[in-house]
Amino acid sequence: MLRALGKFIWRFMVIFSFIVNLVLIIVLLALGVFIFEIKNNVADPLVQGLHRTAVGLDNATIDWTIPVRDSLFVDLQVPINQDTILSTVTEYNGAPVQPIAGETLVTLTRDVPLTITNALIQSPDLTLRNATVNISLPAGTSLPVSLNLEVGLQTDIPVSLDVRAVIPVAETQLTDPIQTLQLLFEPLALGLHNLPSDFNQAGGMIQRVLDGQPINLLSTDGTGGINDQPYVGWYGYSVTAGENYALANSPAPADSIPSQTFIVPLGGIPALDAELDSRRELYLNGSTPLELNQSLRDMLINNPAINPATWNGEGIIGALFALDETAQNDASSQTVVQPTVPNVGGVNPTSSGIIPTPTIRP
Repeated sequence: MLRALGKFIWRFMVIFSFIVNLVLIIVLLALGVFIFEIKNNVADPLVQGLHRTAVGLDNATIDWTIPVRDSLFVDLQVPINQDTILSTVTEYNGAPVQPIAGETLVTLTRDVPLTITNALIQSPDLTLRNATVNISLPAGTSLPVSLNLEVGLQTDIPVSLDVRAVIPVAETQLTDPIQTLQLLFEPLALGLHNLPSDFNQAGGMIQRVLDGQPINLLSTDGTGGINDQPYVGWYGYSVTAGENYALANSPAPADSIPSQTFIVPLGGIPALDAELDSRRELYLNGSTPLELNQSLRDMLINNPAINPATWNGEGIIGALFALDETAQNDASSQTVVQPTVPNVGGVNPTSSGIIPTPTIRP
């Protein structure tokens, strides 16, 4: 009985194994037939589409014109005194009238009669004492005077401006999350690009391996794999940005230039991320981007000259409005100190050029 049971189990396992192997062979054959269709029509468009979208976002520029239509209410007390210059040189009857220091020229708008009493008039032939003289200053006469008064000014000034703003996304804080998404898919996009797309290319790659030629599936110029076409991260945009913008090369106001923290995007899959040319230095001597960022974060938190809300992602607007006037005065008296970048893994961002930038350009 035991022998018969054992023989049955043995036969069942042989038949079951044969069926499983047959199914696996059929599946593998089907995959072999359709694997390039899956790569070319599913994997490539999905992964490379996500990566190119991230590259395009980081390379994009926001170009928009903001219409400003409003009125500005002005309520001023304007002091007019000897330091206020209200007029320049004028002429009266062809003779220039030049005010001296502390004087302002005023012009008569109508004839002004003047009466002078107790006047003394002397001439070679006549002398008059206690005389009364009536004269009239004609309109247009310029008189030098010294003023010391305040003039109240209350008015509504209409404002009609079209303010054009051209903002490169890569120069804003949006670049960090966009590059994180980009670095997540970049190795996969490059790998798919450099893998064979048909059986002929697959045979060519196998021949290269047999000939001992190096294979680098993460190359951007197409020379590391079987695909000799360079990988294009982004082909361009359907709308121009910054065209005919006169202030493109104008320097930003000195008080508005942000400080560099040198924090880098963490990247995607570490093993693949470390093979990218632009990221390899971050992994020298066993270091990682996470360790570099942690050291930088500790130093930035202890830097009183830089408000943490401006870089840690907790919400800059609310944090800045929450500062009281004393704190703002204290901050304004501080000198902004750029953090000393630690040499983690033998890498210094200021010298190695690993400040976050798009790694693949069109």
